[in-house]
Amino acid sequence: MVDLDIPQNSASSDYRGEVHKLNDYWIDIARILIPGALIATLSAIITVKLAIRRFHEEKWWEKKEAAYTSLFEVMHRLKNYAVQHYEQELDPGSFSKEYMKELEVEWQKASREYAKLRDLASFHLSDGALAVLEKFDNQKQKARNKFDLFLWIEGDLEAVTECLEQLKLAAKKDLKVR
Repeated sequence: MVDLDIPQNSASSDYRGEVHKLNDYWIDIARILIPGALIATLSAIITVKLAIRRFHEEKWWEKKEAAYTSLFEVMHRLKNYAVQHYEQELDPGSFSKEYMKELEVEWQKASREYAKLRDLASFHLSDGALAVLEKFDNQKQKARNKFDLFLWIEGDLEAVTECLEQLKLAAKKDLKVR
C-alpha cells in the first residue's frame, strides 16, 4: 500500500475551526441571554399585574371609605335633628320657631341624602353594613308608626344612635381598620 500524503489546506481547516468556534460562541451567549430575558420578561409581566391589582384594590377601598364617610355624615345630621327635636319636646320653647324650621329643612335634606346613599349602598358596602341599614330603616318605621310625637322622636333617636354604633363596627370590619 502506498501512503499518499496529501497535504491538507491549512487555511480551509482554520476557517472551519473559526466558524465552529464562532457558532459555539453565539450558542453560549444565547444559552446565557435567552433564559435571563425570559425571566426578566416574566418578572415584569407579573410585577405589572400585581401593581394593577393593588391599584384597583386601593381605589375600591377609597370608594368604600368615601361611602361610609358620607353615610356617617348623614347619620350624624339625622341624629342631630332627633336630639334637637327631643330636647324641644322635653322643654317646649327652648328653641326659636325659626331655628326649628331650619332644623326641619336640614332634616329633609339629610333624609333625601340618606335615601340616595341607601340606594347606592349595596354597591359599596358590606352585607353586614347593609343589614345594619335595613335594621335602622325598620326601627325608624316602627317609631314613625307611634301615635305619640314624643315616642316617635325617642324611637328615631334610639334607631339612629344604634345604627351609628353598629355601622362603625361594620365599617371597621369591612375596611379592615382598627
